[in-house]
Amino acid sequence: MLPLTAKKEMLKVVGVNVYYGESHILRDVDIQVHPGEMVCLIGRNGVGKTTLLKTIMGLLTPRQGTIYFRDRPLTGISTDKRARLGIGYVPQGREIIPRLTVKENLLLGLEAGKKKGKKEIPSEIFELFPDLGQMLSRLGGNLSGGQQQQLAIARALMGKPQLLVLDEPTEGIQPSIIL
Repeated sequence: MLPLTAKKEMLKVVGVNVYYGESHILRDVDIQVHPGEMVCLIGRNGVGKTTLLKTIMGLLTPRQGTIYFRDRPLTGISTDKRARLGIGYVPQGREIIPRLTVKENLLLGLEAGKKKGKKEIPSEIFELFPDLGQMLSRLGGNLSGGQQQQLAIARALMGKPQLLVLDEPTEGIQPSIIL
């Protein structure tokens, strides 16, 4: 039985080792994220921050170690299924679909959610990112870098994730939006 003060981890990374070819990038990484916590990985370029996030999302496979989401091992679970379990991801570089409109990009975010059916953009998205509401018919590729970043974050939020993984979330966004 857990002590009353202990919280179960939402995300737990245990002894993860990741390689690119024979280059050992992540060495015995352990990390825990509890519900309601905000955790930041800080370090210089090339130390493995993006590699860890890609591994959590299933884009890279660790040679050793295990990743758990809500006590469930994620080994062998594809990226799309991890999203359906409740993990939202905004990669570095945004990766919005430039030939789709803002609305179409946002609606793609619903595919990650567990519930199917209603294809509406919640008003909360436009409360967080008011500019997007005025650009619904604009192609994603025609947005500024900061607007594309807002779109990428909004798209990840559309699936109502329990855990949101953001790689370089403020890249390209004007300071007044970040505050």
